[in-house]
Amino acid sequence: MALIPPEYLNAVVSIEVDQLINNKIEKISIATGFLFGKLISTNSQTNESFYSIYLITNRHVFENRKTKELLKSVFLRFNLSKNRGAKHYQINLLENNKPIWIKHNNDIVDIAVIPLNGKKLRDEQIEFYFYKENQDIFLSKNFKNLGVSTGDGIFVLGFPNGIRGKTKNYVIVKKGIIARYDEELLKEAHFFIDSSAYPGNSGGPIIYKPELVAIQNTKFISRSALIGIISEGITFQEIAISEQTGRPRIAFEEQTGIIKVVPIDFVIEAIDHYEKEKGVPKAKEKVGNDQNFI
Repeated sequence: MALIPPEYLNAVVSIEVDQLINNKIEKISIATGFLFGKLISTNSQTNESFYSIYLITNRHVFENRKTKELLKSVFLRFNLSKNRGAKHYQINLLENNKPIWIKHNNDIVDIAVIPLNGKKLRDEQIEFYFYKENQDIFLSKNFKNLGVSTGDGIFVLGFPNGIRGKTKNYVIVKKGIIARYDEELLKEAHFFIDSSAYPGNSGGPIIYKPELVAIQNTKFISRSALIGIISEGITFQEIAISEQTGRPRIAFEEQTGIIKVVPIDFVIEAIDHYEKEKGVPKAKEKVGNDQNFI
């Protein structure tokens, strides 16, 4: 019995940069991203839906939190159809030294959004899927009505420590639970999950785990859905004390297993603001950035 729709894995991509390793330039995975489809319109006669397609990841992947240094470009590693392996596509992130990716109006929201061109994805015969706004997501503002609550199961998708397969992107799936979700945390643009995450997991999607049973007076949810994007792990420090001086000698930073997740609601808010400013038409077409894909 599958608990994650297989196509959900095809929405996840490795974000990579060039690095000199043993006097040779090689591409290494630094983070995770995923494709998201913002609903443009629906044909009431044919019941077809049309979307603008975006790459979603963390803001801190493109902008260093401390130095504010900006990455100039990255490579997206997509799987090709018909089992033909993977291929890298360069994405420019700056124009006139300014970011061309989208961020939320609230600086504490750790997301970055880049429009992609759906036609080019298809023309390149890329094996892809995008999480659809109108059918693949649970908004945090609807958690209570849906029956989503603390203790419910989730899956973390991504490429921890750059593990992503030699010939194709093979997504690592880890399990966990919603550790804390409340209005206080949502005001700070996140909620907590209990799982394990490592460098490379940043920007990965969090998928709700369906259940077929529930305790009395609660609801059970029988389908998977995207609920958020992994941001960062909560850490603590262990201090080694010198026996001779009694002073701290070295500090070790360790993961607690508690991870911040940005609800998908904030991704939609950022896209809505961008599309309003750019005047993206509510038309029956795929909308994306033609220049910034290959």
